[in-house]
Amino acid sequence: MLWPVGWSSPTAVNNPILKEILLSSNISEIACILVYCIVTPLLEETVYRGFLLTSLASTMKWQQAVIITSAIFSAAHFSGENSLQLFIIGCVLGCSYCWTGSLSSSIVIHSLYNALTLTITLLS
Repeated sequence: MLWPVGWSSPTAVNNPILKEILLSSNISEIACILVYCIVTPLLEETVYRGFLLTSLASTMKWQQAVIITSAIFSAAHFSGENSLQLFIIGCVLGCSYCWTGSLSSSIVIHSLYNALTLTITLLS
Protein backbone atom coordinates (compact mmCIF):
# COMPACT_ATOMS: atom_id res chain seq x y z
CA MET A 1 0.00 0.00 0.00
CA LEU A 2 1.30 3.48 -0.84
CA TRP A 3 1.37 6.14 1.84
CA PRO A 4 1.92 9.90 1.45
CA VAL A 5 5.55 10.99 1.65
CA GLY A 6 6.68 11.24 5.26
CA TRP A 7 3.98 8.90 6.56
CA SER A 8 4.67 5.40 7.62
CA SER A 9 2.29 2.52 7.25
CA PRO A 10 0.57 1.12 10.35
CA THR A 11 3.26 -0.77 12.18
CA ALA A 12 3.69 -3.24 14.94
CA VAL A 13 6.04 -5.30 12.81
CA ASN A 14 8.94 -4.61 15.17
CA ASN A 15 7.09 -6.35 17.97
CA PRO A 16 8.54 -9.86 18.20
CA ILE A 17 6.49 -10.69 21.31
CA LEU A 18 3.23 -9.96 19.52
CA LYS A 19 4.33 -11.99 16.52
CA GLU A 20 5.31 -14.91 18.77
CA ILE A 21 1.89 -14.81 20.46
CA LEU A 22 0.15 -14.75 17.08
CA LEU A 23 2.14 -17.74 15.82
CA SER A 24 2.22 -19.85 19.00
CA SER A 25 -1.22 -21.50 18.75
CA ASN A 26 -4.68 -21.07 17.30
CA ILE A 27 -6.11 -20.21 20.71
CA SER A 28 -3.53 -17.48 21.36
CA GLU A 29 -4.06 -16.11 17.85
CA ILE A 30 -7.83 -15.93 18.38
CA ALA A 31 -7.38 -14.39 21.84
CA CYS A 32 -4.95 -11.82 20.47
CA ILE A 33 -7.30 -10.90 17.62
CA LEU A 34 -10.21 -10.60 20.07
CA VAL A 35 -8.26 -8.35 22.42
CA TYR A 36 -6.64 -6.22 19.69
CA CYS A 37 -9.64 -5.85 17.41
CA ILE A 38 -12.62 -5.84 19.78
CA VAL A 39 -11.78 -5.34 23.46
CA THR A 40 -9.06 -2.69 23.09
CA PRO A 41 -10.99 -0.46 20.64
CA LEU A 42 -14.09 -0.64 22.85
CA LEU A 43 -12.17 0.30 26.00
CA GLU A 44 -9.90 2.92 24.45
CA GLU A 45 -12.68 4.65 22.54
CA THR A 46 -14.85 4.74 25.65
CA VAL A 47 -12.02 6.35 27.65
CA TYR A 48 -10.39 8.65 25.08
CA ARG A 49 -13.35 9.73 22.97
CA GLY A 50 -16.40 8.90 25.09
CA PHE A 51 -15.06 10.37 28.33
CA LEU A 52 -11.96 12.52 27.80
CA LEU A 53 -12.82 14.12 24.45
CA THR A 54 -16.42 14.73 25.50
CA SER A 55 -15.26 16.36 28.75
CA LEU A 56 -12.69 18.59 27.04
CA ALA A 57 -15.02 19.55 24.18
CA SER A 58 -17.46 20.96 26.72
CA THR A 59 -14.82 23.50 27.81
CA MET A 60 -13.07 24.32 24.50
CA LYS A 61 -13.44 24.01 20.74
CA TRP A 62 -13.84 20.40 19.65
CA GLN A 63 -10.79 20.68 17.36
CA GLN A 64 -8.59 21.63 20.32
CA ALA A 65 -10.04 18.77 22.35
CA VAL A 66 -9.26 16.34 19.50
CA ILE A 67 -5.62 17.50 19.39
CA ILE A 68 -5.19 17.21 23.17
CA THR A 69 -6.83 13.79 23.42
CA SER A 70 -4.83 12.55 20.41
CA ALA A 71 -1.58 13.61 22.09
CA ILE A 72 -2.62 11.81 25.28
CA PHE A 73 -3.69 8.74 23.25
CA SER A 74 -0.30 8.68 21.52
CA ALA A 75 1.69 9.17 24.74
CA ALA A 76 -0.29 6.46 26.55
CA HIS A 77 0.91 3.87 24.03
CA PHE A 78 4.57 4.39 25.10
CA SER A 79 5.78 4.00 21.51
CA GLY A 80 8.26 6.70 20.58
CA GLU A 81 8.84 5.36 17.09
CA ASN A 82 5.11 5.28 16.33
CA SER A 83 4.05 8.39 18.24
CA LEU A 84 3.26 10.51 15.16
CA GLN A 85 1.31 7.67 13.58
CA LEU A 86 -0.65 7.16 16.81
CA PHE A 87 -1.29 10.90 17.08
CA ILE A 88 -2.67 10.96 13.52
CA ILE A 89 -4.93 7.94 14.06
CA GLY A 90 -6.06 9.59 17.33
CA CYS A 91 -7.05 12.69 15.34
CA VAL A 92 -8.93 10.56 12.80
CA LEU A 93 -10.77 8.74 15.60
CA GLY A 94 -11.54 11.99 17.44
CA CYS A 95 -12.86 13.71 14.32
CA SER A 96 -14.94 10.67 13.47
CA TYR A 97 -16.50 10.77 16.92
CA CYS A 98 -17.15 14.52 16.79
CA TRP A 99 -18.62 14.42 13.28
CA THR A 100 -20.95 11.49 13.92
CA GLY A 101 -21.69 12.03 17.61
CA SER A 102 -21.38 8.29 18.06
CA LEU A 103 -18.62 6.06 19.41
CA SER A 104 -19.58 3.39 16.88
CA SER A 105 -17.68 5.00 14.02
CA SER A 106 -14.48 5.49 16.01
CA ILE A 107 -14.71 1.95 17.42
CA VAL A 108 -15.05 0.48 13.91
CA ILE A 109 -12.15 2.57 12.53
CA HIS A 110 -10.00 1.67 15.55
CA SER A 111 -10.83 -2.02 15.11
CA LEU A 112 -9.94 -1.93 11.42
CA TYR A 113 -6.69 -0.08 12.14
CA ASN A 114 -5.70 -2.65 14.77
CA ALA A 115 -6.64 -5.50 12.41
CA LEU A 116 -4.41 -3.98 9.72
CA THR A 117 -1.58 -3.66 12.23
CA LEU A 118 -1.98 -7.30 13.28
CA THR A 119 -2.03 -8.42 9.66
CA ILE A 120 1.16 -6.50 8.88
CA THR A 121 2.80 -7.98 11.99
CA LEU A 122 1.76 -11.50 11.07
CA LEU A 123 2.94 -11.18 7.47
CA SER A 124 6.28 -9.56 8.26
